[in-house]
Amino acid sequence: MLQLKDTKKKFFLFRKIFPFILRFLFLFACPLFGRESLNRVIAIVGNYSITQVDYDKAVDKYKKLFKNTKSPFKGSLKTQVMDFLISKKIIDITADEETIIVNERRLESEVEKIMENMGFTDRALFEKSLSEKMGIPFEIWYEELGYQIKKSQLLQVRVPMKTVSEAEIKNWYQKNQQRVGYEVRFREIVLVPRNSSFAEEERISNEILQIEKEIRKDPASFHLIASGPRNQSVFRGGLSEWIPIAEVYQKSRILATYLMTVREGGISTVFRDEKNRYCIVKLEGKRITPLESIRRFIQEIIQREKMESSFDEWIWERRKEIPISIFDKEYLTENKIEVPEESFNLDKLLEQ
Repeated sequence: MLQLKDTKKKFFLFRKIFPFILRFLFLFACPLFGRESLNRVIAIVGNYSITQVDYDKAVDKYKKLFKNTKSPFKGSLKTQVMDFLISKKIIDITADEETIIVNERRLESEVEKIMENMGFTDRALFEKSLSEKMGIPFEIWYEELGYQIKKSQLLQVRVPMKTVSEAEIKNWYQKNQQRVGYEVRFREIVLVPRNSSFAEEERISNEILQIEKEIRKDPASFHLIASGPRNQSVFRGGLSEWIPIAEVYQKSRILATYLMTVREGGISTVFRDEKNRYCIVKLEGKRITPLESIRRFIQEIIQREKMESSFDEWIWERRKEIPISIFDKEYLTENKIEVPEESFNLDKLLEQ
């Protein structure tokens, strides 16, 4: 039993001093190999090393990943890419601590879920569509997927989250009136052909045009006709209560287009929608989408933003806790960091 305890003690001691041994060996070996080494170590994060080859590969990936989105990293390209790589090592280290395992099987399972949610059964078509939608090669997206899985789990177990206040919700709503869109209240008159014959189409077309003439002559008759037996609208009296224009667009692009071009209180011309219905619509009202209708939507947006900022802050806090040595002179100079000491005090470490 005593021997087992000694073995465990030695094992944990080795894990504790290994990062420092790695730094010592690196600093000692640097003069031997010189700056001309093709794959020199440029940083050590915990037990992980970052080489020049790692950096060179990451530059291209970084440019593609943040071509159309804002990067959370600041400074020159060198500093941004180095911090990008360091943050990934921190994610790996913390995921190891929390026993978060992301292997090939886990990645493929996640891909299958995403394919199902997007309605794809063909892998090649999915990869092509996703690449076009994200604006990056599928291979890069796939490489990053593992980190996104680790990140989402770390957000649940390690990253302190901030709550969304009522004041933040109201402030977002006031500043984003254009984004929240508007709702419409409209009344429609709809005639539907009984079949697809030319004679039936002509009959319905003549009837709807006759109705339009009546309405132009007496606009007040719109309500009477819409409430009458000829109207085949699914709405009672042809009246649709307040609905976001975006939701109308999802159901019928043609109807939404006419509603967006008619002034409030105005009546459209005759049009035929995607379902071959002959329609005339009157825009009864138009208003900015009320806060209560989209409160949850706004809360989710703010929460996502807070998650990102909380994660970025957490990464910087972890940088203070994890032993990190950087040997790239350009990075050290730009960020005003002293060159790492070429010394190794084993006795002091063992006392900790």
